[in-house]
Amino acid sequence: MNIHALIDNLSTSLGSRFMPKYFREGFESPTIREHLEAIRLEIPEIKGEGHYEVGADTLAGKLGPAFRLTQWKGKSFPAIIYHHGASEIPFDYGFKRIFPHEKMEIGANLFLIRAPFHISLKEFKQGLASLVNVVAMLSVSVCLMEKLVNYCREEKTPQVLIAGTSMGGFITNLHHIHFNTADIYTPLLAGLAMDDAYLYSAYSKAVALEAKENPDSIKRVLNFEKDFAEVDHSNVYPLLARFDQLIRYDEQKASYGGCPVETIDKGHTTGALSYRQLRQHVMKKLK
Repeated sequence: MNIHALIDNLSTSLGSRFMPKYFREGFESPTIREHLEAIRLEIPEIKGEGHYEVGADTLAGKLGPAFRLTQWKGKSFPAIIYHHGASEIPFDYGFKRIFPHEKMEIGANLFLIRAPFHISLKEFKQGLASLVNVVAMLSVSVCLMEKLVNYCREEKTPQVLIAGTSMGGFITNLHHIHFNTADIYTPLLAGLAMDDAYLYSAYSKAVALEAKENPDSIKRVLNFEKDFAEVDHSNVYPLLARFDQLIRYDEQKASYGGCPVETIDKGHTTGALSYRQLRQHVMKKLK
C-alpha cells in the first residue's frame, strides 16, 4: 500500500471512531428526482460580492444552504460555480486554496455554494443521521446551482463552469444529469457511483452497520450511472485520483462509461490537497 492509500485509510479509520455513523437513524429515502421536484428554493437579490443565506423547503424539512459571490470581474468574464466536499467546515477552506483570487489572477467570476448541514460540525453530525437528510442535502445544492446558473445567464455571462470536489463533484454530476444548463462540468475526485463510497470503500467504516446490511436502499438512490449514461456528457471533464480509497478509482472511472477521465497519482486526501492540479484542471477548460 503506497503513502496516498495509507493516508486515506488512516484518516477514515480515525474519523469513524469519533463521528456518529451515517444513516444510523434511517436508510430509506425518495430519489434525487423526487426530492428535486419537491424543493422550494429562491435566492435573494444578488447585490454584488458577499455572502447570501438561502432557505429551502424540502422532503426533509426546512434546510439552510448558502452561497458566496467571492469575485465579480464583470459580465464579459466566465463564471465558475464551485461546491465543497462533505464535512468541509469551514466550507470555503478548499475553495480559497484552489481559487486564491486575492493572491493571483483568476480570470472568472467566482461563486461558492455551502450545502445544508455545513455551518458547524454539530450540524453536520445531525445531518448525516439519515439517508433522507443526505439526499435532501445533495438535491438542495443541485437546485441552488441551477439558480446561480440562471443568474449568470441573466447577466449574459459568456460561459458557466460548474466544479466541485468529492461530494461537490457528485453534486456537479447531478446538476449535469438533471439540468445540464452549464457549459462545462469538472467533477473532481468524484464519479457516478456514490453508493460505492458508502458501502464498499474505506469510507464505509463511517456508515451504520444496519444500513450496510441493506445495500439496495442506498444503491437505489445514490447510484447515478444509468441516469448519466442517458445524457449527452460531451461537456463533462472528470478528474480522479489513482490511489483514492474513498472514491475508488476503478469503480468510479467505470461509472463514467465512455466519458474520458483525467487521472492524478494521488489518493483522496492528498488529491484534495493538490490545489494547483485541481485549479489547472478547472481553468484549462475555460475559454
